[in-house]
Amino acid sequence: MRTFLGWPALLVLIAASLSACSSSKVSDENPEALYQDAESEIKGDRFQVAIDKLRMLKSKFPYSRFAAEAQLRIADVYFKQELFQEAALAYEAFRDLHPKHERAAYALFRVAESYQADMPSNIARDLSSGKRALEAYDDFLKQYPAEERVAQAKESLGVVRSILARKELVVANFYYGESQYDSAKGRYEKILKTYPETDSATQAQERLKISEEKLKE
Repeated sequence: MRTFLGWPALLVLIAASLSACSSSKVSDENPEALYQDAESEIKGDRFQVAIDKLRMLKSKFPYSRFAAEAQLRIADVYFKQELFQEAALAYEAFRDLHPKHERAAYALFRVAESYQADMPSNIARDLSSGKRALEAYDDFLKQYPAEERVAQAKESLGVVRSILARKELVVANFYYGESQYDSAKGRYEKILKTYPETDSATQAQERLKISEEKLKE
C-alpha cells in the first residue's frame, strides 16, 4: 500500500534537498568553505567524514594554503582517534611536504608525541615506537631550541629514555640471572653509555661490577 506525503511536507523535503545540494556545491568549489565544513565534522566527532572532506580539499586544491592545513588536520584527527601510528605518519608527511611551514615545529613535536603514545605499557613488548619518539624529540630540541614546547619535549624525552632504559635493564638482568655474565655485561655497559641519567643506570653500574668479577673467576 502506497503512502503519499501531503504537499506541505513534500515541499519541505524538496527544499531541504536543494539546500543540501547547494551547500555541498559551494563547499566543493571553495577550499575555505570545505575546510570549515571539515572542522564542523571534527567538532561533531564525525571523524571519517572530516577526513574524507580534508582529502577532497587536498585533491581538488593542492596549491591552496588550505591544502597544507588539511594535511595537518588529518593528522590531528588520527591523534584524536588514538590511531597513533597513522597520526605519526601523517605528521611526518606534512613536514616532508611543507618543511618551511610555520607549523612545522608543531608537526615534529606531534610526531614525537604520537610515537610516545603508541608505546605499549608493558615494557616486555616491542618498544620500537619509543625509539622513534626519542629520535623525534631529539630532532625537535635540536631544530627548535627556542620553541614554546621545549620544556614539555624535554620532560617527555626523559620519560621515554627512562622506559627504554628499563627495557634494557630487564634484558640485562635476565642474562645476569642465567649466569650469562658476558651478555649481561654488554647490556649494562649500553645502559651506562646511552642512558646514564636514568635510575636504571644505578643498578646497571652495580651489576656490571659483579658481572666483571664473575668473568674473572
